[in-house]
Amino acid sequence: MQDPLFEEEEVAGWIVTYADLMSLLLVFFILLYSLSKLTESTLVSALSSIQIALNSEGALTRLNPTQYSGGGTEIIKPADPQLATNDDLTYSKEPIDDVEREHVKEIANDTANKFAAENLDSQIAVFEDGEKITIRVDGASLFESGEADVLWSAEPIFEALYRIFVTYPDYNISIKGHTDNIPINTTRFPSNWELSAIRATTTLRYFLEKGIPPERMTATGYADVIPLVPNDTPEHRAQNRRAEFVLQRNKNNN
Repeated sequence: MQDPLFEEEEVAGWIVTYADLMSLLLVFFILLYSLSKLTESTLVSALSSIQIALNSEGALTRLNPTQYSGGGTEIIKPADPQLATNDDLTYSKEPIDDVEREHVKEIANDTANKFAAENLDSQIAVFEDGEKITIRVDGASLFESGEADVLWSAEPIFEALYRIFVTYPDYNISIKGHTDNIPINTTRFPSNWELSAIRATTTLRYFLEKGIPPERMTATGYADVIPLVPNDTPEHRAQNRRAEFVLQRNKNNN
C-alpha cells in the first residue's frame, strides 16, 4: 500500500488560469515594447493617415485634414503633392521587348486616331511609354463640379473608351480619379479623397455593366496628390481635374 505522505497532489485548477494570465501579460508587454520603437515621424504619419481616412468627429478629427483635436495643438500636414513628370509617361523602369514596344505604340496611335475621328481629341489625350497607354480625359467632360454622377454628355466618350477596351482584351484597365486642391466638405464627400475614389468606382461600374470583365479593371482615387501642374490658377486647376485610364498588357495572357 502506498504511503499517503508520498501521494502526488492533484494539480489545482487555478494553475491553468494562472498560466493563461501569464501568457496574456507576456503578449501585452511585447506589444508595449514594439510600440516604444515607433519614431515620432512614423507616429505622426500614422495619425495623419488615420485622421484623413476616418474623418469623423467620433474619432476626434476635424473636417480640415491639416489639424487634429486630440487635446493638443500640433498641426499634422499631409505630404506635399508631387507633380507628375514626363519621366512618368515616357520611360519604363525595366527593359521592354522591341516587339511589345511597337505594339504599344500602334495601339496608342490607333486609339488617338479613333478619338480624333469622333471629334473627341479636344477632351482626350493619349500617351504611351513603351509599356502602357495612358488615356487622359478632361474631368469637366465627365462630371459636374463636386459631383460623382456621370454627365449624359459624357456618353460619347465612354462609348469610345468601351470600344477601345473591347478591341484590346489582353490589356488591363486602371481607372484613376484626380481632383484639384480646392477642399470639398459635404455629407457625401468629406474630402477630395472620397470624391476622386467614388468617381473612379462609378466609372468602373459603367464599364462593368457594359460587359467588361471585372478582373480587367481597378479603380483608385488620388485626390489632388498628383497634379499635372501647380494648382495656382483656375486654368491649371481645371487641367488637374481629370480621369485617367491606364492600359497595360496582362502578363498572364502571354
